[in-house]
Amino acid sequence: MYFGILITFLIFCFTHRTFFKEKVLLVTIPFVLYYLIGLNAVEQNQTSYEEGSQNVYGVIQTIPTIDGDSMSMRLKSNTGEMIQVQSFIYHQEDQLKMKTLAPGDACMITGDLSKPLPPTNFSQFNYKQYLLNHNIIWILRPEQGGIACIQGRAELLNLFQRFRQKHMMRIVDEVDPSFSGIMNALVFGDRNNLDGDLLKAYQHLGIIHLLAVSGLHVGMLVSILFYVLIRFGLARERAMEIMIVILPVYIIFAGAAPSVIRASIMAMVVLLSMRFRKKLSPIAGISLVYLGYLAINPLTLFHLGFQLSFLISFGLIISAPTIIQKYQHPISQLIVITFLAQLLSFPLILYHTFEFSLLSLPLNLVYIPVITTVVLPLTLLAFLLSFFLPAGINLPLLVLELVYSTFHPLLLEVSDWSLATIVFGRPSVIFVAAFYGVILIGCIKWENGTRNWWVAPVTIFGLLCFWQLSSPYFNPEAKVTVIDVGQGDSILIELPFRRAVYLIDAGGTVSFTNEDWRNKRKPFDVGADIVIPTLTERGIKKLDKLVLTHGHLDHIGGAMALVDAIKVKEVLYGKGPVEGEFERDLLLRFIEKGTQIHFVEDGMSWSKGAAYFSILSPKGQEHDLNERSIVIYSNIEGISFLFTGDLEEEGERRLLSRYPGLEVDILKAGHHGSRTSTTEIFVKQLEPQLVLISAGRQNRFGHPHPEVTDRLQEFEIPVLRTDLNGAIELRLNKEQLKVRSALNP
Repeated sequence: MYFGILITFLIFCFTHRTFFKEKVLLVTIPFVLYYLIGLNAVEQNQTSYEEGSQNVYGVIQTIPTIDGDSMSMRLKSNTGEMIQVQSFIYHQEDQLKMKTLAPGDACMITGDLSKPLPPTNFSQFNYKQYLLNHNIIWILRPEQGGIACIQGRAELLNLFQRFRQKHMMRIVDEVDPSFSGIMNALVFGDRNNLDGDLLKAYQHLGIIHLLAVSGLHVGMLVSILFYVLIRFGLARERAMEIMIVILPVYIIFAGAAPSVIRASIMAMVVLLSMRFRKKLSPIAGISLVYLGYLAINPLTLFHLGFQLSFLISFGLIISAPTIIQKYQHPISQLIVITFLAQLLSFPLILYHTFEFSLLSLPLNLVYIPVITTVVLPLTLLAFLLSFFLPAGINLPLLVLELVYSTFHPLLLEVSDWSLATIVFGRPSVIFVAAFYGVILIGCIKWENGTRNWWVAPVTIFGLLCFWQLSSPYFNPEAKVTVIDVGQGDSILIELPFRRAVYLIDAGGTVSFTNEDWRNKRKPFDVGADIVIPTLTERGIKKLDKLVLTHGHLDHIGGAMALVDAIKVKEVLYGKGPVEGEFERDLLLRFIEKGTQIHFVEDGMSWSKGAAYFSILSPKGQEHDLNERSIVIYSNIEGISFLFTGDLEEEGERRLLSRYPGLEVDILKAGHHGSRTSTTEIFVKQLEPQLVLISAGRQNRFGHPHPEVTDRLQEFEIPVLRTDLNGAIELRLNKEQLKVRSALNP
């Protein structure tokens, strides 16, 4: 392939020599070169391993991340492949042993090799692609007691990593928890020790970049060290040479994220040009860094941090002489720089997070100078003093702990303000390109400085935002989405033209232990980590109805996360006693938020536009929670559905007795396809054309039961299952049905 591309390129050069030399040379050569480099990088993702249980020998490459009863790290095997290790920790003693593991240790790990799944929901982070971009194909899950490591002879890189690991752990042990995570982020570029809710608040408010080691940190470090070296009597040339040697080491200490690599190498390029008195324009310098970075690691191009770091840097460098320097006052320049950075990042952030914080610009205007001039210098000073002083008399550290213990609760409260964020939903690639086109035109007009230059770009930008926000209200299709929440239920219904949005259940995670050492900094929550991102990706800011079919946690556990994140107008709950403590707390939280609670029973119904919904169960006298499930019959765009919650055989017989003529097009199987549901007589009467089953992969209950799947196969009824197909989306329009699933699009 490479040879064919090269021959084609040479033929083009020979037949179009004049045009090639004058117009295409500088563009074509880099394009072809980097295209070949990229192809080569993709084709290097080959493996000598096979899926299944085996022994893997290798050397630890990254600092193990331990969070409660889980551990992850990267291992370079003896075949040269990088493997992601994800281990469950069975005992607290094992957790203590895991904390002694370090980069450079040689290990034999017995476990199961498997390839990561692609996203099983439409809004989900693509972890498989993320690993592939780091040349990782396999995930290794060790069996109990399957990790045996010895301290190997560490290479220089591993020694730096061990120093980094040792002092990150020291900060966690010695520094107040309100600041230890921030200190590790600012000094070492590691956010693993940050409290999960706090990290989410920084992300939600658009200030997460303040915790990433970037140009601000590198510039501050270079300035301080350069000044110190000069004060010690070194010549400027020697000081520059020392800084050039120190910066690569700093890249390792700071975590080697794209932003710190970009900033450090750019600083090295500037220092080299100053040292040898060669004038190098900023745009040429950053272009060299960009091309060099991609030549070494071409797949980094797909890293969001890389994209944002270089995009904003290119934009600010280009704008510096034509826009930023128009403003002489430092505060004016700060506002312009912050605004440009926010503007350039807006379309990319929107594409990946589906929302934008209105507080991002004012918070950045306040915190960028505070972090740069106060927090970062004090943090570096506190870290250096920690080698000589105990934490109790380390004055800079005491000041920072006091400030952050007061500041962080305020930040958490502000991040919960519903009006602070606009939910746009995911824009298409065309819209992202259109956004950047308008930004480019606006910056050109700003640079020219004509009268009222801002009117046209601001108007077009506003129209694009308006269209992105309002497009669901022009969509004539209805959507029914079975969200993949593992072993649980969650079904999203969007009516045509966004007349109403309903959610039936919100999944949930059942916890089987209360041991403190197992607690994670940010425990996985189905509502926060799956359901809310699904709603946000669709641009959904409120639910007209939340149907909680019954009180089992795998159906209502995720709803607690919705209380503060999504406006819920009405909750439907089955008639009968509210027995569980979690159920009572959940309903009370919704009442406090102004949500109406309606206890529903057989015979109730409602309609919205042409869509019709009827409650067929419960009666309110059922003793079993599953049999008390809310069962909903609906007709949407001429297609009928039956949503059954966890209804089992007794409830199915009751439905058949009360509604002897009941038939549906699409059935959501009861109780995740358990043996005691979706009975033969029930299926025969309903005659569904499609059955949907929501069940977790390899769940411990064996759902769906083979008897149920065999029965449906015998009746020649198509089945879609979340454990096999991932999330399932049905698009309905005038009795027409289109189906797609996350794993089989």
